[in-house]
Amino acid sequence: MSAARYWSAFLFLALVPLGAWLGGAWTFLLVGALPLALVACDELLGDETPLEAPRAPYRLLPWLYIPLQLAVIVWAGCVVARPGTPPLDAVGLTLSVGVSAGVFGFIAAHEMVHSRHPGEQALGVAMLAGMLDMPFAISHVQGHHRRAATFEDPATARRGEGVYAFILRSVAGQAREAWAFETRRLVRGGRAPLGPDNRVLIYAAVEVILVVVVAALSWRALAFFLAESALAISLLEAFNYIAHYGLMRRVGPDGRPEPLRPRHSWNTRRRANNAALFNMGRHADHHRFSARPYHELEVLEGGALLPCGYAGVLLLALAPPLFRRVMDSRVDAVMGAAPDPRQSGRADHPRQDAA
Repeated sequence: MSAARYWSAFLFLALVPLGAWLGGAWTFLLVGALPLALVACDELLGDETPLEAPRAPYRLLPWLYIPLQLAVIVWAGCVVARPGTPPLDAVGLTLSVGVSAGVFGFIAAHEMVHSRHPGEQALGVAMLAGMLDMPFAISHVQGHHRRAATFEDPATARRGEGVYAFILRSVAGQAREAWAFETRRLVRGGRAPLGPDNRVLIYAAVEVILVVVVAALSWRALAFFLAESALAISLLEAFNYIAHYGLMRRVGPDGRPEPLRPRHSWNTRRRANNAALFNMGRHADHHRFSARPYHELEVLEGGALLPCGYAGVLLLALAPPLFRRVMDSRVDAVMGAAPDPRQSGRADHPRQDAA
């Protein structure tokens, strides 16, 4: 299968300027078309049969997508900032850009921050700057990939936890975690945490400068930028919510969690999902080899399988009682036993520093 299967992200992004050109309610085109298209195509196309292909065309796609997404953010902000832009168009553009950034922009940034190449890492951080979530590059790589599927990981959803409570807990927890990891890194190197080498401080300064510059241009542009970023971060965290919901690693007598296995990550083999989302459905293999490029990820046996693609499950998550009805029994089946008592609806398990 050629690299063309992953170009759907670009087609969805093109719906943003198309909706703006049509105007009015059409500015919501991406918001409505994306979930409907992914859910419908998942059902129509079914499961995939992975095939190998050359590396170069695949790596080119996130390189291209991130500049285009950032350009769309800037362009849409300028459109919203115009005094003559109708309120309906402004709202529609804000939501559409936030959805595209939070889905495809986040996935492309995630691919880049896991790279071993400094240039690609910088490209990923630049995309995160467009969402005002640059510390994610630290907390995700240094924190989540060490602590996934444990109570110590703020980006792992507990069984019974609703998505809205999770988003607040995860955002705050990852911010604390990014600061803690960066502080320890600098102290180990004999450098002061409150200094120019602290990436969290650098990222905070960049984000403040971005906000100030946008605010100086227009309050309407500022409202767009903040709302677009809030929506993008919420969608990013919604993906985090689904990725490990309820799948906790058991803690051994030595106090250490068991190794992360395929059953500790939710996966999907739906063809449309993985084509549009750069193989996000092969999540277990991503945790096995975090620097492995998306097109080389494998479908692992023994992984926890979602009832449908990520888009369908995300829509379920918006209604927590319905989500629990569908997912909690699957969590128990995957874990192979009665749920750990700590998971029985509790979302307030005390954090422990695993450093």
